[in-house]
Amino acid sequence: MDTSGQLAAHFFREHSGRMVASLARVYGMEHLDTILDAVQDTFETALTHWRYHGPPEHPRAWLSRVAHNKLINALKRTSRYSHVDEMEIQLQGVSATDPDPVLTDEESTDGQIQLLVACCHPALGERDRILITLHILCGFGIPELANALQMKTEAVKKALQRSKARLRQKALKLGRQALTDAARQSATVCMILYLLFNEGYKATRDTKGIDSDLCYEALRLARLLRSVAPPQAEVDALLALMFFGVARFPARLAAYGDWIPLEAQNRSLWDRKLIAEGFHYLDQARQSGCAGKYYLEALIASHHCAAPHFEATDWKAIHQLYQLLESLEPASTLIRLNRIIAKSYALGPLPVIAELETIAADENPGTAFLLAATKGHVYERAGNTARALTAYEDALSLAQNPLDSQLIRKRMQTLKD
Repeated sequence: MDTSGQLAAHFFREHSGRMVASLARVYGMEHLDTILDAVQDTFETALTHWRYHGPPEHPRAWLSRVAHNKLINALKRTSRYSHVDEMEIQLQGVSATDPDPVLTDEESTDGQIQLLVACCHPALGERDRILITLHILCGFGIPELANALQMKTEAVKKALQRSKARLRQKALKLGRQALTDAARQSATVCMILYLLFNEGYKATRDTKGIDSDLCYEALRLARLLRSVAPPQAEVDALLALMFFGVARFPARLAAYGDWIPLEAQNRSLWDRKLIAEGFHYLDQARQSGCAGKYYLEALIASHHCAAPHFEATDWKAIHQLYQLLESLEPASTLIRLNRIIAKSYALGPLPVIAELETIAADENPGTAFLLAATKGHVYERAGNTARALTAYEDALSLAQNPLDSQLIRKRMQTLKD
C-alpha cells in the first residue's frame, strides 16, 4: 500500500467508529446497515481519490463530509428517509479547510460511548454485544471477530445479522444518558476493549503484525470509561495491562518487519514511562482488591516488564499466575497453552511434553496455530528436532499472519542448518 493508502487506512481505523456514531446519532440506529456501508464506501473512495489527488489538508473533515453525503444519497435512493434535506455536497466540492461537519471532538467521544451502550442493549446476549460493538464501533471484519472470540466465520456472520436486526427493531435513540449506562455496564465494555486491544497487539491479517491504531484507541476508550465509571478496579487493571503492552511495541518488530521473540528483544527499547504508568494503574487495582482476569494478566505482564533480561524472568511466579487465571477460565485453550509455556521455562521443557500432547486441536485457526507452534518450540528446546520440525510444519499450514509464517520458517531453517 502506498503512502496515501496507508494514511487512508490509518484514518479509517481511527475515525470509522466516530463517523458511525455521529451518523447514527443524527439518522437513527434503524439505518445502521446503510450507515456502515456509507462509511466503508468512504474509505474505498479515499483510497482512490487520495492516491491520485493527494490527501486533503484536513483528512478527518474530508472523510466525515464524504460519508455524510454518501449516506444521504443512499437514503434518498431507497426512499427510506423521505425528509432528507438538500445537504449533499459533491466530492469535488469538499473543501480542505472546512471544519468537521458533524461533531466536535468532545461530541464525537460522547457519541462513541452512546453507540457503545446501544450495542450493549439487554436484548442481545453478552457474546453478541461484544461482536456487534467490535464490528460497528471498532471496524472489525469477520476474520478478526472469529479470531478474537474463537468462533467459526459462519457463526460470526449469522450472529452479526441477528444482532443488527434486533438493534433495528429497537429503533434505539442515542442520548446523554449513555455515559451513566456505560458505567453500569463496565464489565462488558472492558471485555470489548480488551479484545480490541488484543487484535491490535497481534493483528489477525495485518502484514505489519501490530495495529497500533487499534491499541491506542482501546487505551483511549478505557481511560474515557474510567472517567465516567465509579472507582472500578477492573478498569484500572485493564489500563495497566494495556500500558505494559504498548510499552514493549518498539522492541517487538525488527527493522525489516519480522517478529522478535521475547527472549531476543532489546529491552532498552521498552518505554519506561509507559511501564511506570502501567505500574501506577496496577497499584490502583491492587488497592481496590482486584483479583480478576485483567489483574492477573497485568501481573504477568508486570513480571516481564520488571525483568532486566529474559533469564531473570520469574517464571515460577508467572506459572502460578497462569494457574490462577486458568481456574477462572478452565475452558480456555489459550490460557492453558500459555501456562504450559511458562511451566516449560520454570521447570524445563521435558516435564510439559506429556500434557501438551493431550490438548486436542482446536477448530479455530488462531488457537490451532498456537498449539502447533508451542509444540514445535517445546520440542526444539527439548532437543527433539524431528518432532519439532513436524509441529512447525503444522503451524506453518495454520498461520494467518505473514509474520507468523516468517518466524516459523526461520525456526525450521535453524533446526535444519
